[in-house]
Amino acid sequence: MAITRFSKSPLTRVCAAGAGLSMAAMFAIIFVNSVRRYTIGKSFEWGEELPIYMGIYGMMFGVAYAYLEDRHIRFTLVIDLLSERAQQKLFAAVDLVVALCGGLLAWSGYLFVASRGNLESPGLVGRVGDLAEATGQPWMEVFALMGFWQASMIAGGIALCFAALSKFGERRGQFKRRRR
Repeated sequence: MAITRFSKSPLTRVCAAGAGLSMAAMFAIIFVNSVRRYTIGKSFEWGEELPIYMGIYGMMFGVAYAYLEDRHIRFTLVIDLLSERAQQKLFAAVDLVVALCGGLLAWSGYLFVASRGNLESPGLVGRVGDLAEATGQPWMEVFALMGFWQASMIAGGIALCFAALSKFGERRGQFKRRRR
């Protein structure tokens, strides 16, 4: 039975949307900055740095999405030699290891943000400050701090941890149904 886009889990939809929107924003920024550079000879100062951060967020959400869809890179040379039951047990064990790695990634991201998160992003600080002042929204200044962008490690680690635990639960349910 084919899975329709409506039967996807909320976590799958969030990861897919996060990856897709990040990549779309990255493309749009690069496109606008390139057109501007080659038409008027100037590019936005934030247009060089922001796509890098958007790409990192997109990659983090994309990794979790690929894991949820079971479409990640897998070396099957040895796995294909195992019985189906042994494969399922191995995949379940891998899910738990990946969940642990996702948790460790989130924790290391937290430590990184806690130690260096207050540093200003040189390409963004001026424009974000101007935007915050013009709109009267001082909370926008968080976008000028490296911590906001470095938090992609936290978001990606949490997403990967949840994705792996979700796959573990799914595999466990399939394994129990096959045993009956």
